[in-house]
Amino acid sequence: MDRPSPRTRATRGIRLGSVLGARIVLTPSTLVMALILAAFYGTGEDGLTRHGFALGLAVAILLFVSVFVHELAHTAAARAFGREVEEIVLTFFGGHTQFRSADPKPLETGVIAAAGPFANAALGGLAIVAANAFEGTAGEVLWYAGLLNFILAAFNALPGSPLDGGRVVNAIVWGSSGDRWKGHRWAAQGGRIVAVAVVVLAVGWPLVQGRGVDLISAVWAMFLFSVIWPASSAELRAATVLGRREQVTALSVSAPAVAIPYDSTVTEARELATAAGAREVVVLAADGQPAGHFPVSLTEAVPEEARASTTLIAVTMPLARGAAIPADATGQALVEAVVPWFGRTDVLVVTDKDGLPVGIAKLEDVKDALS
Repeated sequence: MDRPSPRTRATRGIRLGSVLGARIVLTPSTLVMALILAAFYGTGEDGLTRHGFALGLAVAILLFVSVFVHELAHTAAARAFGREVEEIVLTFFGGHTQFRSADPKPLETGVIAAAGPFANAALGGLAIVAANAFEGTAGEVLWYAGLLNFILAAFNALPGSPLDGGRVVNAIVWGSSGDRWKGHRWAAQGGRIVAVAVVVLAVGWPLVQGRGVDLISAVWAMFLFSVIWPASSAELRAATVLGRREQVTALSVSAPAVAIPYDSTVTEARELATAAGAREVVVLAADGQPAGHFPVSLTEAVPEEARASTTLIAVTMPLARGAAIPADATGQALVEAVVPWFGRTDVLVVTDKDGLPVGIAKLEDVKDALS
């Protein structure tokens, strides 16, 4: 499974070296899983025998080699798109590839995700062909290797997050609709369907047919459900929130404003605001930079007969120097533009592409819109 992310600390575990610029890490729990799988695959009608355990251990090792090939394919694909890959981690649950993806595109997202299952399918085919050339234990081990790789390829290709097939669904929907978060939502919903389908096939289907439920199949189904359902649900929640953020712009959460020089009078400010349909006035300093603001309604407190001679200092509230954000800032760009100003000011000037003030946004309103 590929996992785009910002730079992270190295995963704790056994360092096995590096490949394609990525460190290879084996978590201690993986060794425990190898022994469990060896005992499971090595137990036959006569119980656990030395030969059976050796065969089971070989199958377990082949499984983790297959997982490594899967993650290596993700790494190679990511590198082909110029992405920096940090590490390949083999875990109790399988593995994941950690790479940096600051500005992902639909095509590369889909190709990187599809590379893993494709590599397993190709390796499985080669193993099955090779198995026919050998007899005895070697042929049996190769046959198991082929089967395991086909299972890995098929399972990871299922169309739901957090599986690779879900990433492909994400890429297809994103690429065709232009909506990144719609792609995530479709993939997450697919993941929920896959999680439920696994349990239905392992538990519900045998019961419908009047057969008993296989305990091992049921345990595996519940284990997979406990992994897939929470992950896909978390992605769905995140995609919903982040998708909503993409609909929020700095301008949409601001009050319309007009900019006037500091030496204007209250009367002039009211006239300009009325002509522009503004509810706020941004006061410009001598250098043309926003220095203060006030709501037009505040000028009602100035007696009508005194407005023509009253300067703006009587109604102006100061602005933090440089407290401005672009009118078209949205999503993560809006978050990054706003966060540095929390605790420093209550309002921000919203500017157009030419840097001219067009609105006043309250930080609390922006925060509420992005929540």
